[in-house]
Parts: sequence; structure tokens; C-alpha cells
Amino acid sequence: MPLTYSRWSPVETAGEVAMHVRAHLSSVASPVDDPDTYAGEVDITTVGDGEGVRVTGTLDREPVADYLRDDFDPDADIAANPLSVPTIAGQS
Repeated sequence: MPLTYSRWSPVETAGEVAMHVRAHLSSVASPVDDPDTYAGEVDITTVGDGEGVRVTGTLDREPVADYLRDDFDPDADIAANPLSVPTIAGQS
């Protein structure tokens, strides 16, 4: 499942926003959060609406961070974490 990330931008800053989208997706797929590792693999599309541009990036890679995966179970993650502490409500 590819990663997708979109940002709206004024026309004059669309290039900067495209660089941000590339860096963000690259860091999500990189084991060391490197914004450059996969930046060249990000496909960028833009759609203008007359007032601005929606910049969308797609990267055909899986996210490295467990919490970004579709099958992530936050309750199981908390239970398995030896550093987890009870909340104010008494739940872990």
C-alpha cells in the first residue's frame, strides 16, 4: 500500500510545498527518518483550483513506524511496553 500525503499551497509556494511533501514521505519510510533517502521515489501531482494548488505525493513503500501501519493496535502496544505507566484515569 503506497504512502500518500497532501498539502494545499498558494501557487507561489507550490515548489516549496512539493519539497516538504517529498521529505515527509521519505522520512516516514526511512528507518532513520531521513528526508532524502526516498525523496527521489516520491511521485508528485498538483491540482489547481484557481486560488491555490493541492500538492499530493505518493511513495510506493510501507511506513517504518509501527503506529503508522494499518494493523497497529495501540492497546497491545501499550500492554507490551515495559515503560508504559498508568494514566491519571488509572488505565495503562
